[in-house]
Amino acid sequence: MEMLGTARSIQAVQPAPGRAVTEAQVDELSRRNFLDHIPLSNATNIVPFVLIAICSAYLPDWRLIASLLGLNVLVLVVMYRVSRMLQAEHEESRAGLLWRVYEGLAFVSGLLWAGKMYPVVATLGRDIASMFVCVVIIVSIAVTSMVVASQWRTFLCFLAGVMLCLVPQTVSHIAIIGPVPLLATLGLAPALISLAIAIRRQNRLMIRTQLEKQQLADDLAHALAVAEYLASRDSLTDLYNRRAFVEVANRIGNDAGAAPLSLIIVDLDHFKRINDEFGHGIGDSVLKMTAQLISNTVGPFDVVGRGDGAVARWGGEEFIVLLRNCPLDTAAALAERLRVGLTCLRGMDWPDGLVVSGSFGVARWHSGADLNLGIGQADAAMYQAKNGGRNRVCVYQEDAVAVAVALG
Repeated sequence: MEMLGTARSIQAVQPAPGRAVTEAQVDELSRRNFLDHIPLSNATNIVPFVLIAICSAYLPDWRLIASLLGLNVLVLVVMYRVSRMLQAEHEESRAGLLWRVYEGLAFVSGLLWAGKMYPVVATLGRDIASMFVCVVIIVSIAVTSMVVASQWRTFLCFLAGVMLCLVPQTVSHIAIIGPVPLLATLGLAPALISLAIAIRRQNRLMIRTQLEKQQLADDLAHALAVAEYLASRDSLTDLYNRRAFVEVANRIGNDAGAAPLSLIIVDLDHFKRINDEFGHGIGDSVLKMTAQLISNTVGPFDVVGRGDGAVARWGGEEFIVLLRNCPLDTAAALAERLRVGLTCLRGMDWPDGLVVSGSFGVARWHSGADLNLGIGQADAAMYQAKNGGRNRVCVYQEDAVAVAVALG
């Protein structure tokens, strides 16, 4: 929540310049999405594994296929563990090492997928089970290629493993199966590469659109925050303006409960003379430095304020402070600190001999009472300070005023 006791600088909420979505951002979100969907991707392997296991039961080399299936499952489990480590890793160098490990495992997975073709390649065309296993393997390789297409290096590693194992098999069995499977195998790589490129482009386009929409939403939210901020601020001092102070003060009063509330009003002494003698530029500088002094004194590190109140420019040279959980005597002590600090202010552009002072009025505000009543009492005390010679702190005493009214 925004600290109520001191205004932030307008520069802190200036709209950021328009930023184009970078390739690095697309890469990062693509990797994140890929890692998030690995459990689902691994689940798609269950069906082909089961189909291959069932069909291999009717083949002479079923033990070899079963061993390759087991190794493939083990590799996928290790890949899953590495992917979880990648999700939790924030150090760039270690993440890069884990990605290389994952890509190496993808290469091994490609070898194992193509390796399962070895026990059936010699019986293709003569055994329906062998033909079915071959079709399942090729389809699974294509599906896996599409799944990993968004991560280009991973896809290339997987495809390299597939081709490194598949091409020698078709070459060594060309006398049995003929040249057509070899031509199909050689055409598999460019076909999968073309498909992967198309999927990768589509994936990155979707991610870029997603990032641009998110950025647009963030920029809109930022612009609304800036507009709301500027609407509640005094343009010169960056403190709350009068309207915003009333809103914030009423909110604080409603939430205060039994906690004591105090109001301080300060009016700079002879401010018109400062403008007349030294110019409005110096006058503006005095107002800004006064606002900064009050904000710093009632800031989040202050023992009294704890950032638990509101500060506003109330009028031309008037400022108002609301303090929550602050008894009247503590507020008076804080006002005295402000009074002393005000007389010590010196601006770099101020002429010699310019000393600023202020008259302070302090009053208690009961949270159940009207805010204007509390402000009026602090204002009365401030005028008492003015009439008493200025550059002083006066505290509104409710009992004393009641007696004075009664006597009058």
